[in-house]
Amino acid sequence: MKKSFLFVLLVIVSLLGADITVEYKSSLTPEVIRTIEIDSTDYFNVYELNKTFKANISDDLLDQRLNVNIYSEQLIFLMDSSLLQYGSDYFNMTYNIIQQDGKYFLPVVFLTDLLPQIFSNLISWEKNKLITKTPTDNSIKRIVLDPGHGGKDPGAVGYSKKHFEKEVVLELALKLKKKLEQQLDVVVLLSRDKDEFISLQQRTKFANENNADLFISLHCNAHRNSKINGIEVYYLSTAKTDEARAVEAMENQVVYEYEGGQEAVRKYDDLAFILADMAQSEHLEESYNLGANLQTALVSATEAYNRGVKQANFYVLRGAFMPSVLLEFGFISNKDEEKKLISSSYQEKLIDSVFIGIRDFKMKYDQMQ
Repeated sequence: MKKSFLFVLLVIVSLLGADITVEYKSSLTPEVIRTIEIDSTDYFNVYELNKTFKANISDDLLDQRLNVNIYSEQLIFLMDSSLLQYGSDYFNMTYNIIQQDGKYFLPVVFLTDLLPQIFSNLISWEKNKLITKTPTDNSIKRIVLDPGHGGKDPGAVGYSKKHFEKEVVLELALKLKKKLEQQLDVVVLLSRDKDEFISLQQRTKFANENNADLFISLHCNAHRNSKINGIEVYYLSTAKTDEARAVEAMENQVVYEYEGGQEAVRKYDDLAFILADMAQSEHLEESYNLGANLQTALVSATEAYNRGVKQANFYVLRGAFMPSVLLEFGFISNKDEEKKLISSSYQEKLIDSVFIGIRDFKMKYDQMQ
């Protein structure tokens, strides 16, 4: 009798604090959710859900909420409480969510009891394991680099009148593609890899058809005042300042000059592109974060004048269904910046900076998916 009791006790003790195995209804290798004991209760780091379910996780400190998206459904955890909201329903996890050293920990009962209850058609708790449908991997795997202009459209003309925007940005794109593919687990596609004209609509269509996760349009700026200089990054919206509107007009001018004039403009402004704007609006925050990463890295490495991260209504961004930005690497119409932009050493600084900006954004983005 004593031996039987001791055996049962040992089994119970062995289960306490045990990590949770997650098995998929596919050939995918099982994952393990690590658990820790806090105040005599088993917890796990919420970011383990990213590893196992490709969950999108974000905190809302203003509203004191932790948001977790699993299988395109949102779960809302109320800070410093045991309550979980799903749609109009509330669930009690018994134990409070815990914030510790900038991390969030959920009680294991969420995995064993509530998750199979909420997603009963996708997840089950069987023989001390979570059995689940294979999650969708939404990490960044494919990037489209878009060297601006090309062919009959030279883009901005250099201060010396000897160099053109289309040449500089293509050279940068080719070098950046090589670095990204060598050092990140991504495929990089170019909207053009030679001196040819590609319409703005074709550029984003290319990104959409290839299921790109990021779209980055590369440009050099110009101004009638040759003293104007600096680096800036744009993401989609109605231009907010006179300067932003001026750059917007310059980059959109290709539609008037090379794509059919006013009739082509109407094509860009028709219902299809309005709907495209609506689709892109879902990615505005991500586009801003990508732009901010790139701007910080570029200015830090080059010590160029920081013109900031701005919004403008660029046609080339309007059709993209993914986070998208437009980089202005500097003013080729400025004597000093033209010399830098054609310099291989300065180009390496630009390439390294863009790589860092993309790498850091990808690391954070992938963790949140």
